[in-house]
Order: sequence, then structure tokens, then C-alpha cells
Amino acid sequence: MRDDLRRIGIIDIGSNSIRLVIYDTTPEGGYKIIKECKYSARLSEKITKEGRLEQKDMETIIPVLRQFKEICNAFDVETIRAGATAAIRNAANSSEIIAFLSEASTIPIEVISGHQEAYFGFLGVINAFNVEDGYVIDIGGGSTEITLFRGRRYQHSISFPFGAVNTNLMFGQGGNWNGEQIQKLETYVLGRLVEHDWLNSTAGLPLFGLGGTVRSLGKLDQKTRAYSLPNSHGYTMASETIEHFMNTLPSMPYDKRKDLDGLSKSRADIIVSGLIIFHTVYQYIGASQAVISGEGLREGMLHDLLKPEQPVRDSALEYSLNTIIRFDIRTSKRYLDHINKLALSLFDAFKDEVNKAEHEMLIYVSIMLHRTGSNINYYQSKRHTLYWLMNSPIRGLTHRQLILCAMIASYSTKSRKQKLSQMYKDILLPSDEEWIHKLGSLVQLSIALDSTEIGIVSGLKANLHGNTLNLDLEGASALLIGLEDIENALKAFKNAWAVKVKLDFPSNV
Repeated sequence: MRDDLRRIGIIDIGSNSIRLVIYDTTPEGGYKIIKECKYSARLSEKITKEGRLEQKDMETIIPVLRQFKEICNAFDVETIRAGATAAIRNAANSSEIIAFLSEASTIPIEVISGHQEAYFGFLGVINAFNVEDGYVIDIGGGSTEITLFRGRRYQHSISFPFGAVNTNLMFGQGGNWNGEQIQKLETYVLGRLVEHDWLNSTAGLPLFGLGGTVRSLGKLDQKTRAYSLPNSHGYTMASETIEHFMNTLPSMPYDKRKDLDGLSKSRADIIVSGLIIFHTVYQYIGASQAVISGEGLREGMLHDLLKPEQPVRDSALEYSLNTIIRFDIRTSKRYLDHINKLALSLFDAFKDEVNKAEHEMLIYVSIMLHRTGSNINYYQSKRHTLYWLMNSPIRGLTHRQLILCAMIASYSTKSRKQKLSQMYKDILLPSDEEWIHKLGSLVQLSIALDSTEIGIVSGLKANLHGNTLNLDLEGASALLIGLEDIENALKAFKNAWAVKVKLDFPSNV
């Protein structure tokens, strides 16, 4: 491990499962997951009628926590933060159980309050999306947290003592449901929602979903649609999709539900209770769409630990790019910024005003990440860059934008006659094919202009007259190396933009 990195383990003792995630973190607060372990405990099912968690039931968890600590030691983890949520928090003997688990496992465990759980979930979401306003819902095994944020700032939150596991026990019949049971759970949830005015004060906002219920619904929908980019994070479900699930899943027998493609057998029983909670909240707040977040409580605990004074980033995208560059590219940010400056000077000549902001963003991200594939193989870097970006942890982009950036960053001079968007036509717009070629060739030309990476071309002036682009390169040194790269990039560029190019080198060449 590099000396400037700090390794941190986060243990989430949830109502349904217990997880350990180990992160490498930077001084700036960036992080990368290097290990994750999970144990299905279903603590919510172990709560007695008196609301207690008995020590004999908790003894089965001790070996799990001890093994988690062994894993942390093997990975040279510097700091462990362990938090217990609803099942233990709501137990009548909560403090007794926490003391027992902490002593027996030798891991200091904190009880995460309902307010903290909601706040940590918000931190995970807000630092993973470039969004200003919305709701967050986290459906766990024994609790459900809902948060409202405006202008990227936390506004309100509430933690309800019901989740997918305990409501399945309360209202379901071993995973089988009838209309009366469904209505009883809906009425139960609504009865708690109406107690909080702010929950239905702002209709039309997106609802960001955390937890296994929402992820499972997303996977089921992707399988049904044969979705071409099977990433959970950022996947969007429309209101019609959620209604479809409500009309099909609860009435489906448990044994048949277990065989659904995309749904794990361990969740086949509690998916219905979780769905009913989610659907009821979705309708009550008047959400516009549901968006799956791959980051939540554990990442929020990490943000709070690393940057407690300023845990919310102004831009999830910029934060994500800086972290990726730090961990995975190891290229000078000054060099990348220089290429971006050349690209924007070139792009400005075409006076694209319709989608200018998005196109400039696509150029920027593509340039920042165009070197990722060289970590695998320098000579086949574009192929690896395409795959890496398609499966990357870039935050702040929609799935469509992620695909566009991957294709633009990996664009080859041989791509100009290919139909690049065909594989992802279910996600991309018809107009995107043209822009992949235009922006891809523009980015590759900008990279070629500084192929030596020493800034021989310090700047450029681009002026478009009719269909002729006058391109004047600025620099103090003779441009000797990389001329062939420029010529190849120009061929693709002229073809994509349908222009002739008059290229003037610095006067001393």
C-alpha cells in the first residue's frame, strides 16, 4: 500500500445482514473498495415478543465479528468503524447487547441512531450523484429511513421501525401474500407517513433508493428489458415499472418467485414486504422516478469519518474523477487539463449552443479518463479504456452519459465507418451516434496535438469559415514528434465534422 493512503474498515451490523467493507482512502477523502465480506444474520427475526435480543442468539455473531477483525488485520486496516442499526438499536436491551458484542469481539461498536442512519444514507447518495433536490429511502431489514434534500443540503429525515424482514414476519405468510395482507401493510405504512408533513410537501422529485429491495427490483427490471448496461448504480425505474412490480410480485407464489432471474433466493420472501413499503412511500411523496444508489450507509459512515466538517462534495463527478485519477491513472492532472483546454478551444469554433454544456462535460470526462486502459496494456489501451469506463465507479453521470464517455475516450481513427451506438441503442439517443464520432475524433485530435505530453503545442486558435477550419497551433518549440498521430487524427476529425482543415504550425517549425 502506498504511504499516502489510509486503510479503513467499515462494519455495518444490519437487521438483515452484517457486512465488512475495506477501503483505501486518500488525504482528500477519496476512496476505493478493496474488499467486501457479507454474512446473512437476519437479526430482526431473532427479536423476542418482549422486544429483546437474547445473548444466546447474539453468540452466533461473535465468530463473524472476530473473523471480520482477522480479515482487517490481514489487510493492515488502520481504523475500524463498526455500527449497529435498527435490530439492535430498537431492542429493549440494546445497550446490554452492544456491550456484550464489543467486549467479546474486541471491536468497539456504536449504535447508529435513526437520525444518523438517515444522514449517513444521504451522504452516500449526495456524493454519488450530481443532483440538487430529491428524496432518499433506505429500506433495511428492521427500519426504513426517508430523507429530503434540497440544493444538495440535508433538510429533513425520519426513521421508521419497520423494514423488509420484520414486516414480512408481521404481515406475510412465509413469503406468500394475499390482497388483505397487502392492504394491511400499506395502511400500516401510510399511518406512519401522514405524521410528517414534509413527506408530501414536494412532489415531482426523484426518489433515490438504498438497500437490497431496490437493488433487486432494478436487477429484475434489467433482466426483463435485456438492458445493455447491467450496472445497478444510477439505474432508473419509471412509475410504470414500479406499478408493474406491485401488480405481479405479491400475487406470485413464493416458490415461483425463488426462480425469478435476477432475484436471489435469499430475498425471494422479503422482496414483497420491501416492495410494498417502497411503493407506498413512492406514491405518497409523489416521486417522479426511482433511482438506484450503489452507495449509502457504509459510504456515509466513511465520509463522516474522513471529512466530518465538510462531508458533502459540491460535485460528485469532479470528486469521483479526482479519486479515479489518483488511484487508477497516475497521470499528471496538469497534462490532462492542458489537453482539455486544447479540446475546448477546438470545440468552441463550431458554435454548438444546443447541448453545449453536456458536450463540454463529455469532452472533459473523456479526456480525464482516456488513459485508464494503459494500466492494463499500453498498446491496447483504447480497448481496455472502453471496458473500464463501461464498468467504472464514475459518479455523477447517467448511464447514457457513461456510455458516451466510454466511447468518446476510447475512440479510434478506425472507428469512423463503424456504427458504434448499436449495442446500446436501448439507452442512447438516435442523435448520439453522430456525436460519438464528432466528440471522439475531436478528443483524439487534441490528444495527438500533445502526444509527447511535454506541451510543445501550448495552445491553439480555431476559426471556422464556411466548411474550412483554420487551425493555428501555438508553441515555442519545433513540432517534430507525433506528426503522424496528428495526420491520422485529422482524417477522422475532418470526416466526422465534414470540414476541411488548414493547419498552421508554430512559425519556427
